[in-house]
Amino acid sequence: MACGARRLTGADFGVAVTGVAGPEPQDGRPVGTVYAAVAGPESHTRVVRFSFTGDRSGIRLDTVTGALRLLGAAVRGDVAGNTRA
Repeated sequence: MACGARRLTGADFGVAVTGVAGPEPQDGRPVGTVYAAVAGPESHTRVVRFSFTGDRSGIRLDTVTGALRLLGAAVRGDVAGNTRA
């Protein structure tokens, strides 16, 4: 999805998220299981799995925060993909 977003928009970076915000598990995955991906120039793509806790609203907020931190790491060229503030 991140590669497709990047390609379709002509952007330097594409971001995508998917996961289970709740209130119930989905397809055998527990609530709070979230994946975020960033696709950047030169075919550099990074995918991170998060395990968040809390209610649906909190998990959604944590998902956005995690994806933005992942994007920030990619923009800075952090090859380790450090997503911590």
